[in-house]
Amino acid sequence: MEKCVETARRVGVFKEFHVLADRPVEGCMCYDACQCDKEAGLFKLHYLKAGMTKLSFDYFIWVDADSLFMRNPSQVLEALGRSPLHVPLEVPLSGIQEDVSWRGVSIFKLRDAFRREGVANRAYLSESAFWIIHHDAIDHVYELALGFWHRARGTGLPVDISHSIGYAMQVLCGNPEAHLLSARPDLWASEGVGRPRSSAERADTWEWRHPLAQRGIAVRPAIIHVGGTLPCASRVRPFGESNSTGSNSHPGKLE
Repeated sequence: MEKCVETARRVGVFKEFHVLADRPVEGCMCYDACQCDKEAGLFKLHYLKAGMTKLSFDYFIWVDADSLFMRNPSQVLEALGRSPLHVPLEVPLSGIQEDVSWRGVSIFKLRDAFRREGVANRAYLSESAFWIIHHDAIDHVYELALGFWHRARGTGLPVDISHSIGYAMQVLCGNPEAHLLSARPDLWASEGVGRPRSSAERADTWEWRHPLAQRGIAVRPAIIHVGGTLPCASRVRPFGESNSTGSNSHPGKLE
C-alpha cells in the first residue's frame, strides 16, 4: 500500500487514505485489520461493511494496494452517473461465443447466473480492484453481492468478489454502458493484454485489451492496477471429452 500512496501523493492526490492493516502505513489513516475470511476476496465486502459504514463520508473509493497513480484523476464521482455504485465493466458476456473458464468459472454459467439473479441488461465481466460507492448504498450492496456469492456457490459455481461486486453494480445500474471502462479511459484500467512495462509507457496513451476480447481501446488512465499475473482463459470441455492433453490458453471470440 505504501507504493500506491506514494505515487498518489507524487501526482497531487491529497485525499485521505483509510487502510485496514496489521501495521502502520505512512500517510494513511490505519485501522486494525479484522480477522475475517479472505476466501474469494470477500474481505473487501466485509471491510466495507465493518469499517467504512462508520466513517462520515458521502463516497468511498476502493483502490487495491497493488495500484499506481499516474496522474491526479479528475471528475471521479462523475463515473457514478445516477448509480450509487461504479465498477468499471470490461467485456460483455453476451459477446463470447464459445464457453471458456475465466478465473475458474464457466463464462456461460456465469452469464446464466447473472440472468437468473436479475441482471436484465447486457451482462459484463469486471474486476474488483477499483470501485466507487455511496455511503448510503453500502448495506444494500453488501447484501446483494454476498447473496449472489452464496446462491451461486450453492449451485456449484465458484464465483469470487469480482463477479459478486460486478453483479451488484449491474443490478443497481439502469444503464451499464455508462459504466464501461471505455466510457472513462482516463480514470482506471487494469494492465490487460499488451500491458505497458515501463513508467513512461504507462503514463502515455496505450491500447488496453481484455484477454477475452479481440479488440482493444485507447486508454490513458490516472490509476492502473498492476498486481498479479493475468489469468488465462481455457476452453470448457463438454462432458466426456478427454482432459489428458491439458488445456491451452484459448480466449473466447467476441462479436
